[in-house]
Amino acid sequence: MAYSTALSQGISILLYIHVLSEENCSNYLSTKLISEQLNIPVPTTVKVIRNLNNAKLTMAKEGAKGGILLAQPLSEITMLDVFLAVEPGKDLFKVHTDVTLQGQDVDDVKEKIIHHLEGAEIAMQNYLKDIRLTDLFHEERKG
Repeated sequence: MAYSTALSQGISILLYIHVLSEENCSNYLSTKLISEQLNIPVPTTVKVIRNLNNAKLTMAKEGAKGGILLAQPLSEITMLDVFLAVEPGKDLFKVHTDVTLQGQDVDDVKEKIIHHLEGAEIAMQNYLKDIRLTDLFHEERKG
């Protein structure tokens, strides 16, 4: 099972807004421009930006000079923040519950499966919360 590409799209959108706003002294960027430059379909861009706005990672301004800006410095945004914004309320793993195992306590097995998958999800979230989006610009290459 895999998540959608919304996480990588959300990160790309935030990085793009950051870079362009630094170059252009914080002008609002249009959804259309973001969509074209990042090669993300407009409806998808709108959906991802709506989720980023709802999570207060970006802010939108209506009108001719409107568009999107970061709502907080990129250095304060983690990959977990973006993940939670674009995949709201989704469990990482879905558990198959209609299980029959010969000679096994099925409820015990299900509990163990759920326990280990929840542990994996917590580990992933802990990993993502330690990565700030500015780290993506400054990480040293290994190997």
